[in-house]
Amino acid sequence: MRRVLLWLTGLGLLAILLAVGVFAWAYNRTDVPEPNDFAEAQSSILYYADGETELARFTGGYDREAVPLSEVPEHVRYAMLAAEDRSFYENEGVSITGTARGAWRTLTGDGLQGGSTITQQYVKNYYLTADQTLQRKFTEVIIAVKIDNELSKDQILENYLNTIYFGRGAYGIQTASQAYFGKDVSELSVEEGAFLAGVTNAPSLFDPDYAEGNEQRAEDRVAYVLDGMVEEGWLEPAEREGLGLPEIQEPSPSTAAQGVEGYIAEQARSELRELLGVDDAEIDGGGLRVTTTIVERHQQAAEEAVDLYRPTGTGTDDITVALTAVRPGDGAITAMYGGDDYQETQLNAATDARVQAGSLFKPVTLVAAVEDGVDTLQTFEGPTPMTFGEDGTEVNNFQDLSFGLIDLRVALAESVNTIYVQLNEQIGPDRTREAAVDLGLPEDTPGLDTDLTNVLGTASPTLLEMTNAYATLAAEGERATPYLIDRVETVAGEVTYEAEPETEAGVERDAAVDTTDAMTYVIDQGSGMAAGDLGRPTAGKSGTSENNVSAWFDGFAPQLAAGVVMYKGDGTVPMQDVAGLEQITGGTFPAQVWGGFMRLALDGEEVLEFAPRVGTGGPTDDTPTTQEPATEPAPTSEEPTQTSEEPTTEEPTTTEPTEEPTDTEPDPTSPAPEPTSPAPTVPDPTTPAPTPTQPAPPGDGTEPEPTG
Repeated sequence: MRRVLLWLTGLGLLAILLAVGVFAWAYNRTDVPEPNDFAEAQSSILYYADGETELARFTGGYDREAVPLSEVPEHVRYAMLAAEDRSFYENEGVSITGTARGAWRTLTGDGLQGGSTITQQYVKNYYLTADQTLQRKFTEVIIAVKIDNELSKDQILENYLNTIYFGRGAYGIQTASQAYFGKDVSELSVEEGAFLAGVTNAPSLFDPDYAEGNEQRAEDRVAYVLDGMVEEGWLEPAEREGLGLPEIQEPSPSTAAQGVEGYIAEQARSELRELLGVDDAEIDGGGLRVTTTIVERHQQAAEEAVDLYRPTGTGTDDITVALTAVRPGDGAITAMYGGDDYQETQLNAATDARVQAGSLFKPVTLVAAVEDGVDTLQTFEGPTPMTFGEDGTEVNNFQDLSFGLIDLRVALAESVNTIYVQLNEQIGPDRTREAAVDLGLPEDTPGLDTDLTNVLGTASPTLLEMTNAYATLAAEGERATPYLIDRVETVAGEVTYEAEPETEAGVERDAAVDTTDAMTYVIDQGSGMAAGDLGRPTAGKSGTSENNVSAWFDGFAPQLAAGVVMYKGDGTVPMQDVAGLEQITGGTFPAQVWGGFMRLALDGEEVLEFAPRVGTGGPTDDTPTTQEPATEPAPTSEEPTQTSEEPTTEEPTTTEPTEEPTDTEPDPTSPAPEPTSPAPTVPDPTTPAPTPTQPAPPGDGTEPEPTG
């Protein structure tokens, strides 16, 4: 037994000697990195879809500004010690028990948590990555011991205060003081210092402006720090009385969020939080290498098209233009124009603004009808007005024009309200809602109800949601979930995330194909003619909401779907008597921006054809599509849409083919210049317009819904 004990003792001593030897070897082999390596090594970079071209960089919202410890008030230093390491001046730079506890949690699957002294935190944030591995923790301990032996405690504390992340893109106590309080660090009060000391633990939990519930957590955290200062003798109890959470200023946008690319960067930040569960500290300073789905050529095309075709002149200063593009059958977002400059406006008009979709919903009703056996060659008469339902809902066509017997394709090109409400009544408005969800709109989309007039676009989706719904049609019914992040790597090259497109059956393939065929008529002979000749098959639809407070054009080629939306001010201001027009509609500037984008984005790509119309066995192509009504002649489908002298919406603007000379008008097959002449005025509706950030109110049934 004695021999066994001696053997075990010897084995234990050998293990200790071996551990000491390994530590000594590692200590001698490990070099302390140069501090200046931090900025480049830790910045997170967004790349275009090629994975090589830089799109944006997260480096924090303020330049790092180091300050000597002497400029940091003593009460601020003590607040930091009370919050993070009360034995800082006594320990050897590491906490053996805390490190062991954190290592055990890693081994048991709880993640590397806790146990870090200020010196260890400084080493981790200044020299290393935030990887939760035992190897990183071991390296952290080695460097922490070295740092503790080579530098004074005051120097370590100074370096720590100048490098720790405080949230809001701020690294270091000086930039944090500016970010939260707008003052120099030397001017911080006791409670302001306590807040900054406390927020470093988890800015996403303690910054009151970051999330709901944070204010209470911040109050508790400040109290913990102040009470700790009293316990350690660094603050008199009498001074502690009455101190609490100080007043904090609103955050400023980070430096990565600038210009048009700023909207992409902030959307990427949101996805990274959701996908990886990382916080802003990791995103701003974790050295992530993020490949997005944004195609550089598409993004440049978006910016060029908006700049070239957006409305200018009188009354256009506060008009917002947004554009986004999605790859059908995949969901990859290849372009995003959420606004002109994120520094000026933080609302992403492509992903967050909600305005009524108008006649963009007519193809939604059409796809539902085709699924139910209706052929796109089925004919209807389109008189105006017409009364529907027991409550006598009156629906009018644009300019009170009546149409003769025309098929659903021509009615879509001419955006005939009374025909599409008849169709919606025939299939049931619940089918329109169902088809919208099948195409990809969220079930809780504001205004997405089962009223008979939902075909006229009372719902208020975002531009990205609507573009993705049309992408489902382009993909012959295959629905995909939009995504922006394709791949994430650490600065060392380790892949931590790789996207897998999420697709599923949306609507029936034949219904999507026939609806797409009908939508080609919009571009060939309807409001989409303002987009010009793209030199390839395209399909689309325009939309204009009540009182012209929003205007849309969404469409697609087989390999790319894109959408454009415009609104004025907060989304409640009519776009009338601006840019030399009585009204901006989906068939004017939005169609031109869309056409300009698609030409540039698809330049050089293969010309793909849409699948041929399937049909349901109903009417044939020989079935007459027009006839003269008793009251007035209906516009023919061959009538060119005016884009200069008489800018049009998707509704007809004249009762018969024009005989005017065309030498002063643009070629309908070319991109249209900005309209200069007034267009006919829409009737003044009574339904209030929604703001881009609020759900749209449903129609009250007393007026026709948007006729865009």
